[in-house]
Amino acid sequence: MALFHKSVLGAMSMLLLQLLRHSRTSHAFSNSVKIGLHSRRSAAGAAALTSSRSSSLNSIESRELRFYRSSPFLSESASPNTGAVANGSTATNTSTNPCLATLIQSIDDELNASRIAKALQARGGGNSSGGTGTGTSSSAISGLSTGSGGGGCNVGRRTGATIQLTKGEQELFNLLTEVIHESEITSTLRVAGGWVRDKLLATEEFKRGRNNSQDGSVDRLTSKFKGPSSGRQGSKLIGITSSKNPTSPSSPPTLVDANDTPVDIDIALDDMLGREFADHLNDWLTQHGRDKISVGVVLKNPEKSKHLETATMKVGKFWIDFVNLRAEEYTEDSRIPDLMRIGTAEEDSFRRDLTINSLFYNINTGEVEDLTGMGVSDLRRGVVATPLPALTTLLDDPLRVLRSVRFAARLRFTMDESLRDAAMTESVRIALAQKVARERVGSEVDLMLRSQDPVGAMRLLINLNLAPTVFPIAGIDDALVRKIFDNGLNLLSTTHDHLCDCKISTPVWCQKKNVLQSTTNGVNEITLVDDEESRRRLWYASFLKPLRDHFKNLGQAETAKAGARQGKKASRSVIMKLMVDELKRPLRDAEAVELVMKAADDFTDLMNAGCDLSATACLLGNIRVVYHGDDGYGSGVYTTCHMGASEVDSDVENDPVWKHAMEFRLLVSKVLQRVGPLWRAALILSLSEQLSDLENEHYSYTIEGDVFEESQGEVREGIIERYDAFAASILNLGLVGIWSQLPLINGKELITDSILPNAPKGPAFREIMDEQTNWMVIHPGGTTHGLVKHLRSVFHDYI
Repeated sequence: MALFHKSVLGAMSMLLLQLLRHSRTSHAFSNSVKIGLHSRRSAAGAAALTSSRSSSLNSIESRELRFYRSSPFLSESASPNTGAVANGSTATNTSTNPCLATLIQSIDDELNASRIAKALQARGGGNSSGGTGTGTSSSAISGLSTGSGGGGCNVGRRTGATIQLTKGEQELFNLLTEVIHESEITSTLRVAGGWVRDKLLATEEFKRGRNNSQDGSVDRLTSKFKGPSSGRQGSKLIGITSSKNPTSPSSPPTLVDANDTPVDIDIALDDMLGREFADHLNDWLTQHGRDKISVGVVLKNPEKSKHLETATMKVGKFWIDFVNLRAEEYTEDSRIPDLMRIGTAEEDSFRRDLTINSLFYNINTGEVEDLTGMGVSDLRRGVVATPLPALTTLLDDPLRVLRSVRFAARLRFTMDESLRDAAMTESVRIALAQKVARERVGSEVDLMLRSQDPVGAMRLLINLNLAPTVFPIAGIDDALVRKIFDNGLNLLSTTHDHLCDCKISTPVWCQKKNVLQSTTNGVNEITLVDDEESRRRLWYASFLKPLRDHFKNLGQAETAKAGARQGKKASRSVIMKLMVDELKRPLRDAEAVELVMKAADDFTDLMNAGCDLSATACLLGNIRVVYHGDDGYGSGVYTTCHMGASEVDSDVENDPVWKHAMEFRLLVSKVLQRVGPLWRAALILSLSEQLSDLENEHYSYTIEGDVFEESQGEVREGIIERYDAFAASILNLGLVGIWSQLPLINGKELITDSILPNAPKGPAFREIMDEQTNWMVIHPGGTTHGLVKHLRSVFHDYI
């Protein structure tokens, strides 16, 4: 019997070797199962297999190999515990016989080591040779197309890394595995891309200085649901709180409850279209008495970076994108692949932008696969690198240079030296300007500013000399452009740092209880720490403010020409031109950014005019305007005014302190009515400009022969205290929501006989309405009778 076993094993070994040798001549990639096998069995076998660079099997060869795996001999020798995989389902077992398992695993290891060595050699020498980078990604990995999926055979570099699945993820993957087995299909399902990366970062092995959620759930910035980032190694983080333990310094960083946030997962298929598998899934659901799930098919559209058809389904709280593994080749003048086909898992991993994005989670086996051999290592070291030579990767698709910057900022990783060198080459800048649509550039910039380190992202763009390409500015020499961007980076850094300080040591005007008590006119306000959209616009305003100031000093900030193609919109400000025409951001974003900039200048003018002293006087006098909402008992909405311990009637109060406070209220209201709910962003920007200017100057005030010297730190604290007092007075005076205040008397009522029956239309009528608004600001809670009396005294000619 032993002799029989030995002869069968020998025959099977020869068959496997023949299949591998035969596959060397095959250049077609079948849509059926492709299985990579590697050998270190013997000297002769190793020599034969080492010379074989490709072992893609056609459909006939795949069926033959599956036949031998299901032979009675294998079944007879199977261990009673085989067949169970990590996700709780049953898979076809390739290692039921120890001898055959050793043979197959040996084959795996030998060629996999050879393949990875070649990739590493290519990556390491890609830039040192000074090549032009015109070669394609496909050619760089020719001969490395060993299949790694199908037939239940998990081939690929096993990392030893583990992923902690949530209960929902485990149930989802079990469902998909059942569909595979009961439908008798041979597909290998792999979760690709960011989900694998972020799940690994959530494990203890990959944490460095930060913790993530204990249940394995991950919050993702790049999710279609725009959840937060799960980066690491951060120091100061904005808007990061823990719903479980907000006081713990090691609490999981999250803006939203991960349990309530939909999760998107990309699943790659190796032998069928995404919609085909979606149909199999729906058939399985129907057979088991469950409702079908609607399927959305995103057709191939290279112009929108959709290179393969995608089927999308919502399974529970998961949005699943089923897509094929792919291989691609590029032309020199386009970032859209010239040749694209269904590829192997290995080809798909090597054609990806970064090694940390090339990892797969094999659902069939429950293992993490690192087919480039570099993804897990780079993830562990905190390095952003490319699977292939960096210059080739960036020239194939120049958008990848911006993605590299974004991921470095989001995850707080460092960029690989070869990637930095390639990113700084002129050929990459030219390719970025010529091959990438401006919409894609603008989207990447927006994601950078949404990341946990917007300052680091902008610093990388400047240091890599990419800023002039990303933010093109006409009519300015290179030295001045660099100075403007450096100033913008300095202001952005100061703004970001101060907002972080506000989170750590919250000033009175940012405390939630005070914010809730100070709203008027039904406006429910949130602070910048909790307002992602306002923060993002603040980052834009901070970085681009020096650019606007430069053109403002030239008298061109509001009238810069945008070009003939704009037609009626030919006259745009420099900020509108940059954000709308160049970055293709929504008009509302550009308008909001400009509002923040202008309001910041207005706040600076008020502070320089001494309004901070008026604010301090209001606080010392305990002057308050309190808005009372409807209490549900019929009292309605009303406003009360207070000075000291007394309540005052704003219609008739003549106290000089009160009147001065109301004049101050009117001045500030003008700014707030223009900027609206973005006033906090504008005030922080104004403060940050003062702090930034302070850092560039040396303050030393000497009084009476060096008796007292005021340090820069003391000056800084003085500036912050002035702005804090100013902001606190805005809350105390009930100015939050003043932009939503409705007139006491509408236009139709205004021209009645009892008020101003002869009021003309046009500018004069606008003047009357403005006077009404001013009176209401100075007389908060004032009566209609008092307003009518005032208007008739001012505009007596219209009675």
